[in-house]
Amino acid sequence: MPAVRQRVRRSARLQADARTRPKAMELPPNPSASRGRGKSRGRGSNPARNQPPKAAGPKIIVHWTRAQDLHRTDTLVTHLTTNPSDARTLFYEGKKTAGSSTEERPSGRDKGDIHRILSKLIFENDSEYSALYAEDPKKFDVSVGNHCTA
Repeated sequence: MPAVRQRVRRSARLQADARTRPKAMELPPNPSASRGRGKSRGRGSNPARNQPPKAAGPKIIVHWTRAQDLHRTDTLVTHLTTNPSDARTLFYEGKKTAGSSTEERPSGRDKGDIHRILSKLIFENDSEYSALYAEDPKKFDVSVGNHCTA
């Protein structure tokens, strides 16, 4: 005789919570203004906080490996070979800080700063992406970071 699998019983409260609980990637609903005291008691509302987030704009796809676009990758590799401290900061996986044989310091204090410097170096004067870079340089920082890890 096969084993009978018992059904999990839930209280009515748990069932209601399961239906109203936000999914993993959903944002929780905005709390009501009358709830709690908050920091801005008596000062009015914060208009910047009440506005919806800015639109991210169009998605930008940077091509790195097409024959006509290899100059971007070449610029990246040239910078990393002439600045080994930046390469060490980006790619060193040890738990302790990497010892430097020379007195060179990295261009930035962390990977994000180095990605920012590299994106400026690559895209500021680029014939295809310079206008888009001027609008939103952070998107290009992400692109450089993704290309470094790919």
